[in-house]
Amino acid sequence: MVETYETLIYHQRQAFQAWQASLPPSMLPLAPEIEKLVWELLVLCADNLNEPSIDTDEEINRIAYDLATIVLKTSDIRTLNQYFRNSLIESILRYLPHDDTIARRMIHFANLVSDAIRDAYTDRLRRLISRQRTSRLADELMLAKRIQERLLPRTIPKIPGFEIAGRVVPAREVGGDYWSCKYYEEDGVVTVKLADITGHGIAAATLVAAVKFISGGYYRGSKSAHEVMERTNRILVRETPVEVLVTMVYGWLYPETREIDIVNAGHEPVFLCNQGLCIDIKPTGPILGVTETAYEEVRLKMEPGDILFFCSDGITEAGIGEPFGTARIKELVIANRDKSVDEIADTIIRTATEYAGQPHDDMSLVIIKAVDNDDT
Repeated sequence: MVETYETLIYHQRQAFQAWQASLPPSMLPLAPEIEKLVWELLVLCADNLNEPSIDTDEEINRIAYDLATIVLKTSDIRTLNQYFRNSLIESILRYLPHDDTIARRMIHFANLVSDAIRDAYTDRLRRLISRQRTSRLADELMLAKRIQERLLPRTIPKIPGFEIAGRVVPAREVGGDYWSCKYYEEDGVVTVKLADITGHGIAAATLVAAVKFISGGYYRGSKSAHEVMERTNRILVRETPVEVLVTMVYGWLYPETREIDIVNAGHEPVFLCNQGLCIDIKPTGPILGVTETAYEEVRLKMEPGDILFFCSDGITEAGIGEPFGTARIKELVIANRDKSVDEIADTIIRTATEYAGQPHDDMSLVIIKAVDNDDT
């Protein structure tokens, strides 16, 4: 135990008062709900210092997220970070003993708060972008749709031991869905990607083009799939507006060994189906364009009959009321697993469209199926 819990709480009361005193007059008086959340965060910090646990971590993340969500209604991200993260942590440290244990646990606490702030900011951007969709002009949308259509693959390369299919079905409002498949025979590598850019119209279609050429250009000179994603993200962070976000799943498929390296930048759903079961592949890094960061990758071994599937939220969220959902997609993939990838893709698009009535967002998907070499 670092200190007695009572002593820690006493120090947190001192830190709370010091933090309030550090705020500029323009921010005072604080709303009661903000004060309440800040104090709850300080108490959880004391819990974390006294006896760290996963439950405490989750509570810290939840409270910090709620706090950030409220503050962002009237302040920008810079103000949020400066006063509700940096100043708060500085005030806490003023009243704590300086030792290695305290330092490690405070760094962990700071990281939890930072993650929650980033998530709240990202979610707010998504909501703002969603509300702006209806304001797009019809001629702008049509131009964006033509741009998007010209960027999609015109032919699918023949891959030994694999079938690959992709679909992008534009809605009435154009989004930024994009997919590609390229076979570098001299390297024995197939690159496959599916990207979903938030927003609509010319801005989204232009960013689709940027993602296409940036990520495609970084294949040469990169040693791994995750390096391509990291280099692509670095450019998007530096060169694109903060309100435009990109989710993308990107893979290097090695036909000779039937292995594929998957990098998932905040995209869902992504799953692998085999023998009637589907395994989710969770994100291996955050959404592109938010912050420079490292990405991990997952290596999968695909046997004949295995199906790797990813799609945009235009399919999972299709419908009025209850969304189409991932479970229905998995059921369709399993039920049609003996069919060709083109048949599976068309079945899913048709079923989701019938379910939705009139899609409100682009529908896109990519399917990779391992087959016997004699079947290709």
